Amino acid sequence: MNEETIVSVVGLNYKTASVKDLEEFQLPRKHSDKFLQLFASQVGNEGVVFLSTCNRNEIYFTHHKSINPKDLVLNFYKEFLGKNPKGKEKLFYHYSGSKAIEHLFRVISGLDSLVLGEYQIQGQVKEAYSIACQAKTVDKILHKLFHTAFRCGKKIRNSTSIGRGKFSVSGVATEIVLQNLKPETTLLVIGVNENTTILASELKKANFSNFIFANRTLHKAQALADEFGGKAIPLSEITNILPKVPIVFSSTSAPNYIVSADIIRNSFEQMGNPRLIIDLAIPRDIETDGLPTEIAYYDIEKIRDYLKKQNKSKLEDLPLCEKIIEQEVELFLSWQESSDDDILGPFAEKFEKIRLELLEEYKNLFRPSEFEKLDKLTRQLLHRSKSIFINVLKERREHEK
Repeated sequence: MNEETIVSVVGLNYKTASVKDLEEFQLPRKHSDKFLQLFASQVGNEGVVFLSTCNRNEIYFTHHKSINPKDLVLNFYKEFLGKNPKGKEKLFYHYSGSKAIEHLFRVISGLDSLVLGEYQIQGQVKEAYSIACQAKTVDKILHKLFHTAFRCGKKIRNSTSIGRGKFSVSGVATEIVLQNLKPETTLLVIGVNENTTILASELKKANFSNFIFANRTLHKAQALADEFGGKAIPLSEITNILPKVPIVFSSTSAPNYIVSADIIRNSFEQMGNPRLIIDLAIPRDIETDGLPTEIAYYDIEKIRDYLKKQNKSKLEDLPLCEKIIEQEVELFLSWQESSDDDILGPFAEKFEKIRLELLEEYKNLFRPSEFEKLDKLTRQLLHRSKSIFINVLKERREHEK
């Protein structure tokens, strides 16, 4: 490994920032390839991936060790995105080296999500990686890092209870809708994407089909109506339809409000609708300032509060999840250490995997304090063995010449 190169992540998420702050610092999707290339072109950078979801905005990148990762990202927001983070620097966290690697593995496994074990994040990480690959901003280290993350996430979901049930923010939103839904209720769904499709799919399983799908592109809304029932309308008809719908679910990528507070108030004064609004968009689709208190409203922040009241945590398997992540971090670091070595590079990860498997096999024979010493001893043994292995191969090559 080039010892001058470091992996870092800088970002903010639902734990550190409000919905309003997440909106303000949302990473651009429409022109993400352009901004990825701009970020990668900065002095000292080698590769970059943007991960932007309704719950987090994170930048994963490799850089020269002389670079301050947080300063670099904050300057990027200011100079290239026109968003000044002055006074809000504390909202941004940053990790480097093994901490950055561990963070990514926790994210893709759903351990760092608003909903423990959320499964949508897998696809979102893969999409972020794919976009960066298309923009050609992924270097050798990030390629390996994200593929290791995919493996780690899959292993945790297959071997622990974290993967049981498809938990997601949209899944929780579906629960809220179901609690307020009657067969005759009309549901307005704004937007066509994974969130709206999950909601419609789950409600269809409950034999509900009284949907009205609204979208800027009408044929996309019609496709959902054909699949799940109901009808499709363009966004321009939302004002007319609102007085007739008790529940509104919205999730789009629009940069500004789709429905103003005035429109909602007028609708409610006319017919007493809507009575429930769920807005999963970042930035938010529906303006809420001054809404009647009789209207129940949930956004990402409100759903976070709702989740705190639910007893759905799967804490029993968390130690096992953490162990899997720890091992995957070790494997990646072992590969990274020898990634530039033509001789040892192809074998380094395999050697580390064997070491970890042996430690796990004999773990019960040692007390925790003894096991820590054994772990350290085997690391040193492996490191010295690598050096001997390389020297022997080099000497053999010289002899053959």
